[in-house]
Amino acid sequence: MSPELLRFTVGEHEYVLRAYSTFYTLAWIAGPLLAAWVAHRRGIAWARALGTYALALAAGIVGARVLDLFVAWRFYKADPSRMWALDFSGFSLYGGLVVATLVGWALARAWRLPAWRLADAAVPGVALAIVLMRTGCFLNGCCYGLPSTLPWAVTYPLGSPAWQAELARSALRAFGGGSAIAVPTVHPTQLYEMAAAVVLAGLAWWLGRRPRVADGPETASAGVRPRVADGVPALVFAIGFTLARLGNGFLRARQSTITAPVWFYPVAYGALAVALAVLLAARVRAGRRGDTRLPAPKAGAGEGQGATD
Repeated sequence: MSPELLRFTVGEHEYVLRAYSTFYTLAWIAGPLLAAWVAHRRGIAWARALGTYALALAAGIVGARVLDLFVAWRFYKADPSRMWALDFSGFSLYGGLVVATLVGWALARAWRLPAWRLADAAVPGVALAIVLMRTGCFLNGCCYGLPSTLPWAVTYPLGSPAWQAELARSALRAFGGGSAIAVPTVHPTQLYEMAAAVVLAGLAWWLGRRPRVADGPETASAGVRPRVADGVPALVFAIGFTLARLGNGFLRARQSTITAPVWFYPVAYGALAVALAVLLAARVRAGRRGDTRLPAPKAGAGEGQGATD
C-alpha cells in the first residue's frame, strides 16, 4: 500500500500527490477518451461521441454521490458539508454507472446517434476507468476485503484503514496498545474487481468482432454465423460485472459509514442483473431476426477501419 505517490516542496509549500485522487482523476480523463476513440473507429463522429461520454460522466459523478447519500446518510447527517466536498470520497460506483448510462442514452437519442453502438464502444473506457479507480483504492488501502488465509491475500501496514478497523475491534475486546495490533491478511477485493472488468471487457471485445451477416436470407443456409446485435457486448459486460460486484460484496469488509441494510446491495445487484438479462434477450432476438444490421460504412469512415481490427 502506498497512499502517497509523490511528495515535493516548491518554495515554502509542500505538495502531496495522493494515489487515490490521482488514479480517480486519470480514470475520469482516460475512460471517456478511450471510449470516444473506439466509437470513432466504429463510425461515430469523434466530437459527438466524446461529448456524450463526457456529459454522461459528469452526470454519473452526481449519481454516485446521490447513491452514497442514501447508503451512508448518517455520515452526511453528521456533517452536511460533506455532500459538496470535492475530496474524491463519498461516491458509490453503481449510482454513477446507472445515471451515466441513462444520461448517455438520452443524449444519444437527442443527437440521433446509435445508442447501442455507443454503449458497446464505451466498454473499453469503462473497464479502463474501473481498473484505474480500483488501483487507487488498492494503493490507498480502502475497499479492502474480509480476513482470508488464501495465498494471494494481502496484508496492509500499520495506519491503514484495515489496521484501524482491527484496532477498533481489538479495543472492544480490551486488547493491548494499538501498536501491537496486527492486521490480518485480507481478500484483495479491489484486484478481484479489476480482474473482472478486464476479463469481461475482453469477452465484450470478442463478441463485437463476430462477423456480420450479408444481406439476404440465403446466408443462413450458407452456414454464416449471425452477427451479434449492437448492444449485446455492452449488456454482457454489464451483467457479468454486476454479478461480479454481487459476489465480491460478500468478500468485502463493510465500511463503518454504511447505514443501508445489509441486504440492500445484493438485492439491488440482483434486480439490476435480471433487468439487464431481459434487455440482452431482446437484443439477441433482434440479432437473429437480422433487423439490427448497420448500414454499409462510407469509404474512409471509421467503421470501415474498425471492422478489420
